[in-house]
Amino acid sequence: MIGVIVMKAPLFDAIPGVAAVFVGRSREPRPDPASLAGALGLPAFAVRCVVTAAQIHSDRVLLADESANGGPLGEGDAIVTLAPGVVLGIGTADCLPIVACDPAAQVLGVAHAGWRGTVSGVLEKTLASMSAHGARMERTRIAIGPSARVCCYEVGSEVIDAFFRLRPAVAPAVLKKEAGRTRLDLVGANRLQAMAAGVRSEAIEAIDVCSICRADLCHSYRREGPGAGRMWLLAALTPLPVSRSTGATSP
Repeated sequence: MIGVIVMKAPLFDAIPGVAAVFVGRSREPRPDPASLAGALGLPAFAVRCVVTAAQIHSDRVLLADESANGGPLGEGDAIVTLAPGVVLGIGTADCLPIVACDPAAQVLGVAHAGWRGTVSGVLEKTLASMSAHGARMERTRIAIGPSARVCCYEVGSEVIDAFFRLRPAVAPAVLKKEAGRTRLDLVGANRLQAMAAGVRSEAIEAIDVCSICRADLCHSYRREGPGAGRMWLLAALTPLPVSRSTGATSP
């Protein structure tokens, strides 16, 4: 797509039955996510609609079923679907865009995880919702897109206090103190949540791009302020390939 930076997680991109892209900096700072669906590389007939959430830095998980017809589903910061062709969209400007899928069960989830969502467990709740709809964590794969990384993501007392109060077991591992300043490893915090839910460490992939560092690739609230553009995670279940010899779908 012209004027759009598109990034993919290589291991996640190889999974049959799912398509996912992370759209970075674009010519239009705040594009309509429906206009970006072509970045998934799917034929037009395979895309039914693009659904989003009115993101509020919460732990609320929404369900997009076959009745979804596009646009915001309501307030929340994660979406789960079992419906092929329903594209799930998450907008970010430093927070983590996370996509999770159990390809065997054909259950897909996306989440928006800033520090507030991470402390409240939005990824945990997304994975729990996926499990309730048939996903198994030992088969689940996760990809994390460009976001504020520990190299640049300096935080203050409000964030430090929240992690030590609500996530005391992980706070020392994800809060990095140096020269009187504290930086937060959001990727590490969410990786630990996923592993605690039963996702294998080797099944969690993070694109090594910091949204604050890489002005050439990313929009960033920290760098650009309230007028910052938005990046988009788009993901959808797709028809599984059919074996010519047996007519069976791939596992």
